Amino acid sequence: MKKTIVLNDIEMTFKSSAATNILYKRAFKEDVLVKIAAYTKNLKELKSIQEKVKAVREDTTKNKEEILATMQELMQSDAFTASTAFTSETLPRLAFIMYLEANTDPKDIFSKLTEEDYLSWLLTIEQNDLLSVTGQIMEIWQAGTKTTSLPKN
Repeated sequence: MKKTIVLNDIEMTFKSSAATNILYKRAFKEDVLVKIAAYTKNLKELKSIQEKVKAVREDTTKNKEEILATMQELMQSDAFTASTAFTSETLPRLAFIMYLEANTDPKDIFSKLTEEDYLSWLLTIEQNDLLSVTGQIMEIWQAGTKTTSLPKN
């Protein structure tokens, strides 16, 4: 699937294909499927943390120190840490691979799978802008993983 998304007031085209996961693994030496599975597993716990944070903010009986201590405790959970790692590391890396697929000639893509090219691309976007389009990036990635062939049975 190929789609154009506005990031930092710049239209950028992203593409996901059968090669996306392989290119990610080749470039970053880790399996994006494992990272996404861990993130998905933690989403339920993250919802629970969000509800607790909301309850703490609304509790008028606690003083600032108690609220701060509770918030710090919630932010140290494994789910929060995993979520932060996904949004600050995995998501930008996945978006970079998908950007390369959409904007680089296939025969040249392997020469662009470098840390320098990744960091150069990352310097052109804002983290918050990328976070705001997480759903769209994941939608493109998911569409690229779906098969269009039918079983012969």
